[in-house]
This record gives sequence, C-alpha cells and structure tokens, in this order.
Amino acid sequence: MKHIANTTTLIVILILCIAGAASAQNGGAPPGQAGGPQPQIEIDGTGIATLQLSSPRLVLPSGLKSSSSRVNISDSELLLGITQALYRSKSLGSLVVGGITTDDNKNPGGTSFFMHQAYVDYETPTMEALIGRTDMPTHLIDFPTIRGDDLNEYVNLLDPYSSGDNVEEHRYANQASVIFNHSLRYFVNLHVVNQISSAAGSLGQNGLNAYGVQLAYQGLPGLANIERVPLWGVGYERLTVGSSAGGALNALYGGGVFNLNRSPSDRVDLRMLDTWTFGNNSSIIATPNDTFRASANSIAGAVRWLHSPFGRPAYQLAFTAGFRNYSHVANASSYALALTGVKRLGENFDLVLQYQFQHRQPAYAAAFSGVQNEQSVELGFVFGFQSILHRHIGPRRTLLNLQHQYIP
Repeated sequence: MKHIANTTTLIVILILCIAGAASAQNGGAPPGQAGGPQPQIEIDGTGIATLQLSSPRLVLPSGLKSSSSRVNISDSELLLGITQALYRSKSLGSLVVGGITTDDNKNPGGTSFFMHQAYVDYETPTMEALIGRTDMPTHLIDFPTIRGDDLNEYVNLLDPYSSGDNVEEHRYANQASVIFNHSLRYFVNLHVVNQISSAAGSLGQNGLNAYGVQLAYQGLPGLANIERVPLWGVGYERLTVGSSAGGALNALYGGGVFNLNRSPSDRVDLRMLDTWTFGNNSSIIATPNDTFRASANSIAGAVRWLHSPFGRPAYQLAFTAGFRNYSHVANASSYALALTGVKRLGENFDLVLQYQFQHRQPAYAAAFSGVQNEQSVELGFVFGFQSILHRHIGPRRTLLNLQHQYIP
C-alpha cells in the first residue's frame, strides 16, 4: 500500500504539471477581461543519480547487512508552483506542491516518493504568511554537499518524533509561519510546527509539537560574491517532547556565511552552524530516535572554492565537517566529513564526486547496529531545470529557494 500511495502522489504531481503546461498553450482570459491575468506557472526539478560504494556494507535497522554498492537516486525532486497577483496592490498568492525521492532504511536498494512540499502562501512587500508542508523553518544554511541530507545530524535540527526510517522527516514539516521583513534584508520568522511523528510511542505527539522564532539577514543575491557576510541568522525552537521520552527539548542555533575571498570569479567562503539542544534528560541511546531527542551540541562547517569564469560556475571544491556531542550520554560523540567536487558540463548539468566518512563512539554506535566507522564514495550526475510560463511576477519564495543548492 505504501508504494501505491507513493506512486499515486507522483502521478498527481505529473498530471498537475501537464495541466499547467496545457493551460499555458491554450491561453486564457487576457489581462483586463473577465477572469483577470493568468497565473504564473513554474515547473522545476532536480535529478540526482550516483554510483555509490559503501564500507562496511549498509546495515538495516534489523541488524542484517545489505549491499556495499548501489545506484542512488535519492533527493531527486519535482516541483510545481502557481503564483497569482491579488486584488491588493503588490500582494501575491501561491500554491506549491512537490515530491522528492528518499531512501527507505528498511530496504536501501529501493526508493520511495515523499511529498515534501504542499503549501499555500500569501505575500506582501513586508510580510509573508504560509500554511502547509515545506522546509523546516529552522533551516538556515545550505552546505555544499551533493544532497541536503548528507551529514544530516550535523547540518539539520533533528526531529525528535522521527523513527529514523525516512531522513527527510528532519528536513520538512507541516507548519504555519508568519515572516516579517525590513527592506527584504532582515527577516523574522514566527512559526508553529507539526513535525512528523513516526517513532514508536509518539502517536500522542502528532499535533502541533514545536514552535519558535528565527531572525535572519540575507544580502542581495547579486552581491553574494562580494559582501563580507551575505547571510547570518539565529533562532530558538521549543519541541514539546513528552515527559515519558525525556521531556521538552529546547534548541538554540546560529550561523552564517563568510566570504574569505570576495571575488566574482574565485569565491572562497566559510559556512558555520552551531545547534545546541537542551532540556531533555534522556541518558541512554538504544535506537535512532534516542539520538534525535537527547540533549546535544552539533557544529558544522564548510570551506568552499567556487571558480566562475565569465560569471558562470565551472568548478567547485568543498570540504564539509561536523561534530556532535551528547550532554547526558558518555562516550557518545561523533564526527564526519565530506569532500565534494563539482564540474559543470553544461547549463545546470554537473558531474559530481564525493567522499564521506563518519566515526561514532560506542554509545552512539549502539543505535546503528554497533557500526562505528562508515565511509562511501559517490560518482554521478546532477541535472536541474526551471521552466516558467506567463512570467510577469517575481515571488520571494521561488521554487529554487526550496531546493538544496550544492552550488549555493
């Protein structure tokens, strides 16, 4: 039934995309006549396919070992966005739906389809209101790895209600957010969140189970290469974990992007993120869910060189690393690193190569069948596309904002 539901979701999205394209070709009511101007329709997608070699062999939650090699197509996504100008001057309404491929930890050889975007959005020049499923409101920085879930426990605030079978549960959630901005540079995000509850015993916590606030600065995209600090942000999140699971979890996080070499052709930047969670008193790690709930401090950093002759990305080399330590669990720290290379072969078509390594101390490794050291090598291609029909407005929350950018 699960695979039927996943396939049905994909078919629905494809039908919507085809219907949008057909509508654009058939035409509609011209501006000024009954029906008003046609909405702007955007169809975006990213395809990721890599040959992956892993050591040791992939371990299933049951403790059985799977394969040491596979073709990995996870994190490929398809998005449809429809935006309409509203009656009030300079206000916009949007609908976005999309799905993403994700590994199923119970069967790493297979891939499921997960609806990661489904929201309605209202915008004015100084405010935005959003309800639905989209990126976690705590998401602050894209790190230059191939996939957004690479080094997941270091670069994302983890979902304490997740079973760990679907890594995308840490990246996306149902939410209601109101975002205020000043000069489209400073943003304050107030939100309540319904994080996905899939762990055993979390059935009673599947309502609105988190809330928080984030303050962020985003420089103008055209100045990202030459502004010293084009992005920074801080935030607080309260996750209402039940007392039987260790109690509520508080999270403070902050980070930014710093240009070490400000250059349009040879940019070197440093990306840093620190996430500190506290309040939950879990002191034993036995399952992946325990690692998501227990109080911990995670630090992630990346140094990236982007060579862009003539203003177009050509090569990228990046080193990303993370460290995680638990407050109430001894001998449970971990660290990981990723070396990523990208060669642009054509417009939005890239050759990618990545090496990852992760080490877990014994208490942390207990939740992962005792595996302390893991490493993998991936080689493959990434293709992205963007198609906009009836282009006449520019919403702030574009589909490109929703996709992980390994060339951020």
